[in-house]
Order: sequence, then structure tokens, then C-alpha cells
Amino acid sequence: MLANTRLPPPPATPIPPTRGSGGGGVEFRRKLHFLSEELHLDPFPLLAHHPALRSAPLPQLHASLSLLLSHGLSASDATRVFSAFPSLLTSPPDEPLRFLSADAPLPPPLLRAAVVRSPRLLEASVPETLRPALHFLRRRVSLRRRPLPVAAALLLAFNVDRTLLPKLLFLRDATGLPDPAVCGIVRRAPAILSYGIESNLKPKLQFLADRMGRDPAAELAEFPHYFAFSLEGRIRPRHEALRQRSVQMSLKDMLTISDDELRERLVDAALSAHRERITRLKCKAEISEVHEEQGMEVNLTRTPN
Repeated sequence: MLANTRLPPPPATPIPPTRGSGGGGVEFRRKLHFLSEELHLDPFPLLAHHPALRSAPLPQLHASLSLLLSHGLSASDATRVFSAFPSLLTSPPDEPLRFLSADAPLPPPLLRAAVVRSPRLLEASVPETLRPALHFLRRRVSLRRRPLPVAAALLLAFNVDRTLLPKLLFLRDATGLPDPAVCGIVRRAPAILSYGIESNLKPKLQFLADRMGRDPAAELAEFPHYFAFSLEGRIRPRHEALRQRSVQMSLKDMLTISDDELRERLVDAALSAHRERITRLKCKAEISEVHEEQGMEVNLTRTPN
């Protein structure tokens, strides 16, 4: 009887990390408190993702937070940054912040806006990524605005040879526009260079030319923000709604007006078309009446005395 009885396994006893690893004792509990209570982060997934946090001294973590706060970021902004890139807790991004502040240059409000939207800016290498991207925007695209617009600052986190330049060349080849014209489009809508060629630029250009029957070169020169709108969520359904009612509208108006205004314009177009049909029918009726009267007069003149 006893031989066939399964006894429950003994409870697992957690093995405390040793002090030498920086993972035990009062210091470690303070570190957990800092991560959970001050940064509002779950410390255990963070430690699993970035084991160097175990041995990092607590003052270093405080210094990383203070660095971000000194550049205009809030505590919640810092939480967003450290959640995306825990390594910045143990390797404070002094160099990227100095570069973004001085070279871009981005004053604190713009720096905060850029970093919140793309924490990767603080993880990027200055000599390998940030500086080459800035030189590309300044020299190749001729984007000379100072400070750098936030939409352009977000591009600094991208590699020039793998991302920025191929997209610029694709736009040039796909539209047939010369370099200065393409660069002018990018200066007005820098986010274009952050969109994927296969997932965004190519299908939207094909739809613009093949389904909408519009000239991409002319339309992008007029409205370069076209690529920011969803093909399936906005561009296609709005184009179809206008096409079915034979309504002509500029690309900018088609995509930027509200749903309510679009409905109003479609209703106005339908009423206008209805009024035109009524007018045509009335004209036909009047013409028929005139013809009938003329026919009666002819018959009367032919009646013998």
C-alpha cells in the first residue's frame, strides 16, 4: 500500500543569490524597491532580460534616472525608456544625449518628444548611427532647419546605408523625380524615410497610379504626407466611396477631412446629381411638349376648309 503511494514533492527552497554577485542582501532589496516603486517596473523580467542589473550598484541606477530627468524627461518618460532598453540603466546614455542636445540640436521639449517616441535614440551609437544619419539629413537631403524637427530627429536612429538611403533612392526611381524634388518631398515629410518599402511605399504608390489613376510625382509634390495614411483603413475605402459617386477631390482633401465632412460632401454630391437629373427630365418634358404643340399646329394648318 505504502509502496504505491505518491508523496508530494518537497517545496522548492529558493537559493538566495550571493553577495558577491550583487544580487543579495539589503542592497539588492533596495534595488528591487527602486525599480518597482520609483520606476514602476516589474523588476524580475527586467533582471532576466538584462542580468547586468544584478551586479550594478544602486547609485548607478539613480544616476541614469537623474541624467534623463536633467534633460527634460519626466519620471514616466524614463520608465518608458528603461522598459524598452534596460541596458540604459547600467550604461547611462551621456553621449547620445549630448549629441542630440548640441549637434541636432534639440532643446529639452523637442528632445523629450523625440526620445518618448523613439527611445532607441538613446541606445544608438553616436559615431555609427546618430552622426552619420545627421550628416545624411543635412548634406544629402539638405534639411538645414535648426533645431531639427522632431519627425526628422526620429530618423537619427536609423542606419544610413541600410535604411535611409535605399528609401530615398526608391522614391526617386519609382516617381521619376530628380534628386532635388525627392529631397524636397522628404524635407516636408521626413517620416517617409521611416516607412518600409515593401510594406508601405511600394503598395501605396501602385494604388495611387494604377487604381486611382493619379500621377505619383505630381501628387506627392502636392501632398507628401500621403504615405502616413493607412491603405486599407483610409485610402482605399475613401477612394472607392468617391469613385462610386463620381466625386472629384484632391488627394489632400480626400485623406485629411473628417468622416463627418466626407459624408456631407458625398450627400451634397448625391443631391446635386439628383437635381441635375430632375432638371434634365424637366427639359426633356418641356421639349416634348413643344414638339407636341408644334405637331398640333402643323396638323391644324393642313386641315381642309
